[in-house]
This record gives sequence, C-alpha cells and structure tokens, in this order.
Amino acid sequence: MQNAEPKLSSTLKTWVCGFAVLGFSAPACLAQRNGFPGIPEWMSLGLIALLFGVLALARWRIRRLTVHARHGNQFFRQRIKSLERENAELLRAQEQMRDYAEHDGLTGLWNHRMILQRLRQEVDRSRREGAPLSVIMVDLDQFKNVNDTFGHPAGDLVLKEICAIFQRLVRSYDWVGRYGGEEFLLILPGTNFMGARRRTEQLRMAVQTARILCGETAIQVTASFGAASGFPSDYESILQTADAALYRAKKNGRNCVMVTEVEPAASSAEWTREN
Repeated sequence: MQNAEPKLSSTLKTWVCGFAVLGFSAPACLAQRNGFPGIPEWMSLGLIALLFGVLALARWRIRRLTVHARHGNQFFRQRIKSLERENAELLRAQEQMRDYAEHDGLTGLWNHRMILQRLRQEVDRSRREGAPLSVIMVDLDQFKNVNDTFGHPAGDLVLKEICAIFQRLVRSYDWVGRYGGEEFLLILPGTNFMGARRRTEQLRMAVQTARILCGETAIQVTASFGAASGFPSDYESILQTADAALYRAKKNGRNCVMVTEVEPAASSAEWTREN
C-alpha cells in the first residue's frame, strides 16, 4: 500500500510509451501495406486491434491501481486517526497518573509532598515581592473517637466534608492540602496577621457548626488551628511556627485558634481565641 502511488505513476509512463510506439507503428504498417501489396490486410487490422486491446488493458490496470491507491490512502488516514486516539489516551493516562501522584486519594486535596512544594514556592514569592504570607495548620479534635464510635467510613465522610468546608472558604489562589491523617495545611498568599486571624476564626466556626450526616446520624466535630503570618525567611521556619501554635491550641483545650506573627527580625506577637 505504501508503493501504490509510485506504481500508478510507473504504469502510466509505461502505457504512454506503449501508446506512442503503437500510434506510430499503425500508420507505418498501413503505409507499408500500400507500398507492398503482398502484406496481408489482417496484419494491419490486427495491429489496430492490438492497440485497442492495449488501451483496454491499460484502462483496467490504471483503474485497479487507482482503487489500490485510494484504499492505501484510506488505510493511512485510519491509521493516523488511530495513532491520534492512542496518543490522546496516553496523555489522559499520564494526566491521571500525575493527578494520583499529586492529590490525596480520599479528599482530593494536595498531598503532603505537593502542599510542601507549594509552601516553598509561596515563601520564595513572599521574599521576592515583599508580600506577607500566612500558613494555617489544622488538626481535628479527638478524631479517633469518630472512627471508634461511628466506624471508619463515617470518619472518611467527616474528612471529606471538612475539606469541602475549607475549599469553600478559601480564595481561588489559596492552597489547601492534607498534611497527614486528620491534619491539614492551608497557605494564604498575601494575607497579613489580621487577615490570617479573621480567616482562621472563620474556619474554626465553620467546622464547629457543621452537621455532617452519616445516614440518619449527625456527626459534629471541632478542630484546633495554629497559624503563622508575616514575612518568613524559609518554609521550614514558618511551618514550625504554625505547628508550635497548633500545639498550644491543643494544649489550651482544643477548638481554639493560636496565631503567631512572624517578622524577618524574628519578633513575634500572639493572639488567642479560646472557647
């Protein structure tokens, strides 16, 4: 099929040359017959008949080669479409694999590795642009009791619903990731200390007032929040500051917020919301 068009071109050239030879031979034979009456008439007529036969054969051969070339072109078009489909499927598979590698399978949030990578990027941007950055660490209070009381499927449902609350309350350019287990990490670019305090308290209240239905059972949970806000020198320091604030929130009775302000000179101020 790959040589269909060259074969057709070669055949056309061969038949054209044959037609030219026969075209010149027929008049020559007729002239020879007129010059030499001894030559039978059937020879000239036979030559003309042969010419028409060759024309008919050439027409049939050209038609077959044309059909063959058409089928070959159709095969190549189908093959190209098939390769395009295979390439699209491969790209979708690669995208799915990347999605699995970057997102948490249960909640759909960024996984531990990716949320830390986003934090590094945002810290670099904060230092480059001189813009504040806030980081919030969240831990669901006594989450083990939910699994023990209602079962692990109910616990998974709670995690997904809490994540939906976080995603609903953050901005489109904020980052939310599952840090591990029932812990979450939120990154708020361009948010200063006061903004982080308001947003963290808003998140705490949203979790506290949520009623998560598991069948006919309403499950209520609370969460502790530790936030760090300011101008971090590196991602490890602001993460450690937020983690320390979360620890103080847990120690202070849970379901509360601790926010620490981070400055380049390492000065800090603290605001606490207790219930």
